[in-house]
Amino acid sequence: MGIIGRLFYTKDKGKFKRSKKWEGELNKCIRCGYCYELCPLFKSNNWESDTPRGKLLLIYGMINNEIEPSQEIVDKIFQCFYCKNCSDNCSAGVPITEILSDARADLIEQGFEVEGTTVKIDEDLCSVCGICVPLCKYEALTIEPTEKDKEKIVVDKVECRGCGLCVSACPSGAITQKEGCEVTIPELHDRVKEIIKQEGKKLVVFACNWSMFPGLQLSESPTLVKTPYGIIVSMCSGRVAPELILNAFQEGAWGVLVAGCPPEECDHDGNYKTRRRLVLLRNILKELNIDSKRIKLEWFSTKESAKLQSVINDFMKELDKMGPIKKIEVSKKIGG
Repeated sequence: MGIIGRLFYTKDKGKFKRSKKWEGELNKCIRCGYCYELCPLFKSNNWESDTPRGKLLLIYGMINNEIEPSQEIVDKIFQCFYCKNCSDNCSAGVPITEILSDARADLIEQGFEVEGTTVKIDEDLCSVCGICVPLCKYEALTIEPTEKDKEKIVVDKVECRGCGLCVSACPSGAITQKEGCEVTIPELHDRVKEIIKQEGKKLVVFACNWSMFPGLQLSESPTLVKTPYGIIVSMCSGRVAPELILNAFQEGAWGVLVAGCPPEECDHDGNYKTRRRLVLLRNILKELNIDSKRIKLEWFSTKESAKLQSVINDFMKELDKMGPIKKIEVSKKIGG
């Protein structure tokens, strides 16, 4: 069965009791497509069904019994980072993320296996240390007892926002996300490699999706002049694990800039964690004979792309004075 399920599906009415109340709001969507420009998932995948508009059409079809729910549809509904760019900028005022949350709850109640951009936990690797639980601002992670008088970490798939803070904090690597949305550690590693292998690229910029997107949506446009830096839009500055920064240096980067939203504006409280991590990471860099000034952390409010460009320009001048990192300094001590 394809992505739209089976049309004119008429049985099992009432399965969308939470979502049904949003039918009037769904009818307000004028299909303008402006949400395309604001959606990081669409930038990554370029599928209509990954856009807010596409998801609303699927939900409308399901609650009106015109489309039969399928696993493929469920995967699309659960692919959302809840950045709220679509809801906050919708000209029709459709509460998109609220509708998605109710649709998620309805689909889970119907027994579908869900993943999307939410996190999953490998119980064989998880030691139930509990580090991840207080990290989640949305209380999507809890410790619950099992039948064998043990405990396990449980993910609330409705509340999980897919920010990935728990992924970067897990000491055993037990928490992961599905590949395909450019948020997993391997995918981010690959993005770093893609940037550094380009001629003239010296600086890797990890920019927070919430504060800098969509201002950076054209950052990789081929129409722009070549720059000595590359930008990776991350779901949260707290998602930038130390290993990503070390990997950037190992690949040949001269410097790394982490651009996060101001602490008082962060939806996930991830910037506090980033600040603490970078303090520790700078100490590690000293042990590796890498100047700690090669890492910079700056806060940017929404629509401050001009400020970001200014910070990048100043940082590039500093890096040009320092020059490249000697390969031997990195490869000898970072598992290279």
